[in-house]
Amino acid sequence: MLFTTIERYNKELEDMKIELKETKEYLENHPEKHGTRGNYNTLKYLYNLFNQDKIDFIKEMNNFNLKLVKINDPISIKSVYELNKKFNNITNAMTNLIENTNNIEELHLKSIAEGSYKITFAFKNPTEEDVKRLTPRKKGLMKIFDLMNCGDDIEKLKSIAGPDGQEALIAYQEFLTEIVKLNSDFTLDTEMENVKSSLSFQQCKNICENLNV
Repeated sequence: MLFTTIERYNKELEDMKIELKETKEYLENHPEKHGTRGNYNTLKYLYNLFNQDKIDFIKEMNNFNLKLVKINDPISIKSVYELNKKFNNITNAMTNLIENTNNIEELHLKSIAEGSYKITFAFKNPTEEDVKRLTPRKKGLMKIFDLMNCGDDIEKLKSIAGPDGQEALIAYQEFLTEIVKLNSDFTLDTEMENVKSSLSFQQCKNICENLNV
């Protein structure tokens, strides 16, 4: 069973819970219905399984995939380190725009896949509220997509960042500088690609050269 949102996951659990309750009440009045009891036990097993697996679903849905494309040369460990550091800098700056805090949990580099180089970032301790984008750190991450959707329109970038967004724009520019060093286009998406944005190498270069902050 494939779920694409935490809401659909919770809805399925709630529907199963209601069905379990109704079936249990039916069996209390009809204990001779052995076939129904078998179905009840199967449903109960599945409910417990989905309930236990919910934390894994939450972790998966909080992944952010950075995909680098059109790269002709291997990426050095130093480059991966810089990408990781600069991406965390953007996240922290964006989160601070929403809620001024010094206690921001860093994203962890979860995996690197071959091919077009997919780098997956994840929260160490994700929550259901993160999946729903209700926490400051998740809202901060989602604001990165707002910046990317501006393309290389400098005035639009400044407008999205707002009057207090200088730190965020500097962090964004520094991150894009690392992308430019790799001569790469890149895509950022969430798990299931329900949120996705891309920038070309030329757009990244234009921003780095023209964004004066």
